[in-house]
Amino acid sequence: MASAAPPPRAPAPRRGARLRDEVVATMTRDVKVLVGVGAFILVVGLGWMVFGPRPQPTVPVLGFVDQGPPPVPKKSPPPRPPFKLPWWK
Repeated sequence: MASAAPPPRAPAPRRGARLRDEVVATMTRDVKVLVGVGAFILVVGLGWMVFGPRPQPTVPVLGFVDQGPPPVPKKSPPPRPPFKLPWWK
């Protein structure tokens, strides 16, 4: 009996620049323009967010300005009895 030949292998999926060139070649001109305009708008928007103008600080309402918390009071000295007690150091 003759042994059967192994089935032929399926071609490996294409990767890399050659596949991208094929994909870009199959796109119509309007799709290429839409992709290009979308990429341009994305880059301009990100640039505006990072390097755009800074917002002005908020103006206080009716002249109110927050002064922050009050200062911490100084510690008072330990209490002293009015007369000498034997157990008081």
